[in-house]
Amino acid sequence: MKIPDDVRKDIPLTSEVIYFDSTATSLTPKPVVEAMEEYYLRYRANVHRGVHRLSQIATHRYEESRKVVAEFINAKFEEIVFTRNTSESLNLVALGLEHIFRPGDKIVTTPYEHHSDLLPWQRLAKRKGLKLEFIEGDDEGNLDLGDAERKIRGARLVAVQHVSNALGVIHEVEELGKLAEEEGAIFVVDAAQSAGHMEVDVKKLHADFLAFSGHKGPMGPTGIGVLYISEEFFEAFEPPLIGGGTIEDVSLDDYKLTEPPERFEAGTPNIGGAIGLAAGIRYVQRIGLDKIEEQERKLVKRITEGLDELEIPWYGPRDLKKHAGVVSFNVPPLHPHDVAAVLDEHNIMVRSGHHCALPVMKKLGINGTVRASFHVYNSVEEVETFLGVMEELVKSLRG
Repeated sequence: MKIPDDVRKDIPLTSEVIYFDSTATSLTPKPVVEAMEEYYLRYRANVHRGVHRLSQIATHRYEESRKVVAEFINAKFEEIVFTRNTSESLNLVALGLEHIFRPGDKIVTTPYEHHSDLLPWQRLAKRKGLKLEFIEGDDEGNLDLGDAERKIRGARLVAVQHVSNALGVIHEVEELGKLAEEEGAIFVVDAAQSAGHMEVDVKKLHADFLAFSGHKGPMGPTGIGVLYISEEFFEAFEPPLIGGGTIEDVSLDDYKLTEPPERFEAGTPNIGGAIGLAAGIRYVQRIGLDKIEEQERKLVKRITEGLDELEIPWYGPRDLKKHAGVVSFNVPPLHPHDVAAVLDEHNIMVRSGHHCALPVMKKLGINGTVRASFHVYNSVEEVETFLGVMEELVKSLRG
């Protein structure tokens, strides 16, 4: 597959706009839409327990999707739980493990987390009287691994993002996972911005729990997410939601949960979403994660060079080997929303604001950024068009 031209042929929107907002949600290729359409038009039915053939087909495709996801992150079939998104997955982890914590236990995370990997731990700490500590780092988002080693000592749980959605920094998750494992701490990974952009291997990361959304890197639909639960935690993890599909037996006095993963998926799941997610994963696998990562690095290199040439401040690691396809910047004295509006007038879609990472903005002493984020369908030519618009904007501001 030729990068990015062949991919762009599968995504009509790429011929209409320059889409630099893949961190929020990626564009969807035709094969993903077609897979979902086939479900809704050819074998639309509920899964599990149905005897008729449509239910049998739907169940087979749904569980086949789980297998695709499991292989994608090097997990076992039964360790994959379908959710709505990363936020729900991380909340479920906090709720499902709440009963194991005792007052004074320590949770360790970083000041760079998306709110979805911060608020659940804050709430849990308040409810249970826990200590919440943060690994120190610099303004580029680089973590102090020495401080990480000190903070993780004695921790009950460590939660960290793989890639920052605000700064684009790729954290040393494998090293942090080793530290957590050596300490006997539960290790939770937010892979929302890495899955589908680079290799995510739960074994290499030493992850006990890992979460990601289908609509971001894997180029799947919205409303479908993944929660990886290591089989070691099947009994310790209490399903926050129970009901239809989660039980083996029920009496008026008690119930018995069924085996994983069904015990963790209450009610009718997002069947079409799971099928679409599997189609998205197959699509990025056909391209090759190495090629996706290479294309994004090429774009990051050019856009950061261009911003430097225009003397536009940008945020994140200067070591581009640690910089994923997310570049945040500002054009003083304009508000980030104003810059985004100007770019929109030129058919360039970017995100602006605090990106659900307010502690990061407060650390940097700013009220938000403009964020350009990429996927494999973006081209160097699009970056050059973007830089041309930015050059004109800067000229108008500086006279």
